[in-house]
Amino acid sequence: MSQHRYPICPISGKVRFGERKDTKLALRQADRKRSRASMDNVVCSRREIEAYHCSDCRGWHLTSHPTQSIRLVPAVQLSGHTSGSAAETIWHTLADSGLRAGTAA
Repeated sequence: MSQHRYPICPISGKVRFGERKDTKLALRQADRKRSRASMDNVVCSRREIEAYHCSDCRGWHLTSHPTQSIRLVPAVQLSGHTSGSAAETIWHTLADSGLRAGTAA
């Protein structure tokens, strides 16, 4: 019999939390255990820092990997030249932006 309060995801093998609020409680508990271990000068095995939604089991899991932030870049202003083919418009946009076009290897 499993010693986990929550079931295990069949795909990832991680504990499956049914709701986001359950992951918040688990993360808070992990943080308390890390703090207590630090005060006692012992090593703590709890590394979880974030939660994510699993598309396979439709549950929530904890991870020790930080979320990759999405870096937004400013959109290139389209030039007033819109007549002609789409390829021409793309080439003009590239030329106006200073970017260089290439082919993938």
